[in-house]
Amino acid sequence: MKPQTPKDLYKLIFDNTLEGLAYCQMIFDTQGNPVDWVYIQVNKHFEKLTALKGAEGKKVTELIPGIKTSNPELFEIYGRVSFGGKSERFETYVGPLQRWFLISAHRVKREFFVAIFQNITKLKKKEKDLADARSAAANVLEDLSEEKLKVESLAKDLEKFKLAIASTTEQVVITDKAGVVLYANPPTEKLTGYAMAEIVGQKVGKLWGRRMKKDFYDTLWQTVLVDKKTFSGELENTRKNGEEYTADLIVSPMLDQSGEVEFFVVVEHDITREKAIEKAKTEFVSLASHQLRTPLTGIQWMAELFSRKEKLTSTGKKYLHDIIVSAQRLNMLIKLLLNVSRIESGSIGIAPEAVDLAEFMNECLRNTRVICKKKRISLAVANPTGALPAVIDKNALGQILQNILGNAVEYTPPEGKIEVSLSVKEKNALVTVKDTGIGIPKKDQARIFKKFVRAENAATMKPDGSGLGLYIASEAAKLLGGKIWFESKEGIGSMFYASIPIKAKPRAGEKGFEPVLI
Repeated sequence: MKPQTPKDLYKLIFDNTLEGLAYCQMIFDTQGNPVDWVYIQVNKHFEKLTALKGAEGKKVTELIPGIKTSNPELFEIYGRVSFGGKSERFETYVGPLQRWFLISAHRVKREFFVAIFQNITKLKKKEKDLADARSAAANVLEDLSEEKLKVESLAKDLEKFKLAIASTTEQVVITDKAGVVLYANPPTEKLTGYAMAEIVGQKVGKLWGRRMKKDFYDTLWQTVLVDKKTFSGELENTRKNGEEYTADLIVSPMLDQSGEVEFFVVVEHDITREKAIEKAKTEFVSLASHQLRTPLTGIQWMAELFSRKEKLTSTGKKYLHDIIVSAQRLNMLIKLLLNVSRIESGSIGIAPEAVDLAEFMNECLRNTRVICKKKRISLAVANPTGALPAVIDKNALGQILQNILGNAVEYTPPEGKIEVSLSVKEKNALVTVKDTGIGIPKKDQARIFKKFVRAENAATMKPDGSGLGLYIASEAAKLLGGKIWFESKEGIGSMFYASIPIKAKPRAGEKGFEPVLI
């Protein structure tokens, strides 16, 4: 192994950044107007943040047709910077990519510039969602009373990277193998509140930090010092003024010629604002759900009482039935929202009890069989013969089974086929649900377990879906110590797998899952 060089150091920092970086050449017409630019070199996060592949050597007008019309300001800014202007920092929405970016543009030499950017689409959406949530909360209660580290070696001239490191808003710290700070970039002062002179020479964690449990730090040091691998995680820290903040942390070891740890590169990205927005949304969901529950219960009770006590015409009976069905749907949505808020707040408990998995599966399939018969869907079930004892939380397991079974039934057309099996592999129960339904488009598969996310074809087929079922099922599996995954082809069908420990570990919590029949 060759000794580490300054170029290796900057390359390691660059490889660990979560921001995009592009080294470009601006193209001007005969009148000196900026008309295009060529991507000379991009880092590995460029494609992830933009979804643009094979950018190097191509003009932007080739990669993004229509960008000159949608974003003329980019040509003006990059042209101004590369021609000799000062560095500029700005936000912009790129219409053809449907993404927001926070961009820093810096001149390298005449007609050449470096663009450092972060995809802030989620942050923009969260800000909008929070504004919408506040507005919705006011109406309900009245009615009812990314910037991550950047930098890699773009060429032999390392000076261009010094500018990139200094201009990032993320904290970049380099320490020796004992954790003593050897270097810290300027944003470290802003993030921690400590001056550079106070930081260098001190051990990481002595001035700021030490708010996590001992297990967190034990795992960190085991990963980077013993296993010699990169560690990433989320931690709570404290600034010099006592203010607490949350950060994403990446610690990467640098090895010497003999393969021993010589340095550590530490990157922190402040996510306090994102956490605050997410918390506000969760609190709103919980508050609105609880506020809606009381009047909804009264509506359901009165409707059912009215249907038993009053003599109604056929039209009246139809209207009353519609009221009851609507109330049931709203009640189901409230329970889903309550489950989401409990998951996000970490308040859900797991209370394992003795369960016969084969019998429990049959109970969950009872409603599935009825619906399949109505829709003329063939249902084949392969359960092990005899009892299958387990110790598990029935409500959590029910969330998993009801959601994956419910989706199979919902999105499989008449005359289709569903196959369900339950087996045991080592210490885990494996549930498999295969269908010949509409399938999940490839572009939607990576996001299918996220909140409020639905496949495009599913939203077209069933517009009133919540997009919460698979998210809740996935989180329930994690709480039980298991996991859910799938294989799917659009127009052909899907196969969902749920692997759950037969003996789940208990978990303290204020409440369990709200039982929801999907």
